[in-house]
Amino acid sequence: MFYRTKLILTLGLALTFMLAAGAQAAPPSDPDWPCQQRLVPRLAFATYWTGPAPPAGADWHADPRLSALSEAIAPRDVATEDGIAKLTAFAQTLPEAERAKTLPLAFAALVDQTNEERDTVISQLKTLGARQRSLAKRIESDEAALQAAPADASGDAAAERAGITERHDLLVRSYHDIGETIRYACQVPSDLDARLGAYARALATQLGTK
Repeated sequence: MFYRTKLILTLGLALTFMLAAGAQAAPPSDPDWPCQQRLVPRLAFATYWTGPAPPAGADWHADPRLSALSEAIAPRDVATEDGIAKLTAFAQTLPEAERAKTLPLAFAALVDQTNEERDTVISQLKTLGARQRSLAKRIESDEAALQAAPADASGDAAAERAGITERHDLLVRSYHDIGETIRYACQVPSDLDARLGAYARALATQLGTK
């Protein structure tokens, strides 16, 4: 009994620290954001692009080459080096006189497609964050019930305590499993941000503006 009580107290203390860390990481306006990294909902073209502006009124969707290019290198499982190689190869197929018009549009396509990738990941992360917060509340409730229940209970009371203990331990394991998933997934938006910056620099090199 002593060991079980000590384990519950230890898990409860660990959970308290994790919740405190999550509260510090999440902006007050979005409590479901579980990452230490600041939430940037959307990436902006102007943040990365220093070259010529896209032609007024131009839409990259109207150019099948740009749609195919962005679909090939914007997915999050594409390595930065592979994407840059494809971008460079595409740029070098263009006459130099066309690059100042087409490459800004190519980057606009990459911004839009990267934002779509990030939207999916951010939504998944928020879902995990909400689930983890819900688990935390259930764990706290079970810990309160275990603290209130006599450690030397017998009969039905002992059976009820054992049931709460089993559920509590399962919830704690689930909480940790979700936390591990979150820890890895939180890096994805940052990686996409960094890759978009690398794409912008690669295109700038082809324009001679770097």
